Amino acid sequence: MIGRLILAAIFLVLTGLLAAVANYAPELVFSFYPELSRSALAAISSVTGLLPVAVWEILALLAILWMIYTLVRSFSRHRGFFAWAAGVVLAACVAVFVFVALWGLNHFGPGVADELGLQVREYSRQELIDATRYYAAQANEYAQQVRRDGEGRCVMPSFAELAEKAGGGYERLAARYALFTGALDPVKPLASWRMFSQFGTTGIFVCFTAESCVNPDTYPAWIPFTMCHELAHRQAVAAEDEANFCAYLACMESEDVQFRYSGAFGAYIYCHNALSGTDRQAAAEIWNTLDAGILADIRAANAHYAQYEGAVQDTAQRVNDAYLKAFSEESGVQSYGEAADLLIAWYLQKNA
Repeated sequence: MIGRLILAAIFLVLTGLLAAVANYAPELVFSFYPELSRSALAAISSVTGLLPVAVWEILALLAILWMIYTLVRSFSRHRGFFAWAAGVVLAACVAVFVFVALWGLNHFGPGVADELGLQVREYSRQELIDATRYYAAQANEYAQQVRRDGEGRCVMPSFAELAEKAGGGYERLAARYALFTGALDPVKPLASWRMFSQFGTTGIFVCFTAESCVNPDTYPAWIPFTMCHELAHRQAVAAEDEANFCAYLACMESEDVQFRYSGAFGAYIYCHNALSGTDRQAAAEIWNTLDAGILADIRAANAHYAQYEGAVQDTAQRVNDAYLKAFSEESGVQSYGEAADLLIAWYLQKNA
């Protein structure tokens, strides 16, 4: 038992040292770490990608069953429970170390804006209005090109078909940016999607198995965008808002109109939400220019997610917030939130 606790302490110290080095010598660490991380994830994904199901879900289930089995057995031994608890602590510390070493340090690395040469700063209200209008116009253009049902809601191809196409945009981006040269094995559906829907989670990236997974219960208009978001994490983009921006870029590079619509739809929503908190009248004016199909999708998406609101989702959100704060994911000096700031910077660069 003591030996396990000592090993756990060693792994915790090593994890702290990794984070400290990344914080205090970023130029050295991130001259090689992102590429190393992408390469390691690609190697893992080449194995786990052979199976159509999420390997991490199987491993997680087996781990839980093993923990229960060993816990029950521990009560039949002298001081068995304490040895079991020490083993759990050791396993947790090893997992944290592997997580940080394999992928987690990317939270401390250069931002996507630096990688893409974007000038992110504080923006004026007018710049936000212009960007929101731009993305609304994009969404309007593609909204008229996707299939819709009798109630005007978009109809997407099957999950498997979308998953096969999700990497296409990143393949084209990789020709211009080294940031997007990671593995592009297909996104996988979550078998435990009911639990994730209760948590309010539309997707997850698990670095241990290098699997980008999406909740198939996600509202259809968001599925292509979410797939590209989770693939961004496999490109060593750790921050959530940056992954959202990368998802937009990948969607717009796709040859599939469903991805372009989903990307423009997502970009408009992020900018609209930022503008609503600053100038509700301007936000309303742009809202009134939206295609009827976009409005149908927004209302249907809101109704879809409303059914899962409650204490379970609130708790899951607090846990996720705690995780993000542990890696210092904050919007910093930006005025409107990082996803909107990156979208505004991209709009200004494209329309300079």
